[in-house]
Amino acid sequence: MRIDLTGTNIEINGELRALVAKRFAKIKRRVPEDVRCDVILAEEHNPKIADGQKAEANLHIKGGTINAKAHERDMAAAVGRIADEVVRQLNRRGDRARAHSRAGSETIRHSHPQGAV
Repeated sequence: MRIDLTGTNIEINGELRALVAKRFAKIKRRVPEDVRCDVILAEEHNPKIADGQKAEANLHIKGGTINAKAHERDMAAAVGRIADEVVRQLNRRGDRARAHSRAGSETIRHSHPQGAV
């Protein structure tokens, strides 16, 4: 997985890169290598906005895009929330795919005997 990190009103330093890489390590293990993830980190300079740290992730996978956004007081918390949201959406996507593939199959309990219909 390739992570493209972009900053708006914030300087992307080694600490932020390490934070994003650490939080997205779980996601890297679950998706193929050719997947691209755009992470956008932003900071609001308005003192009236309490949750001024924003993070957004767009994971481009086969069959669609997974989006997550978070607003927090701390950038680490915002990155953590978007990583957790992406994992939750990946789990949901996998569960739906498994349920869809099993939808038409018969089980032993519900199958018909040979002669009966």
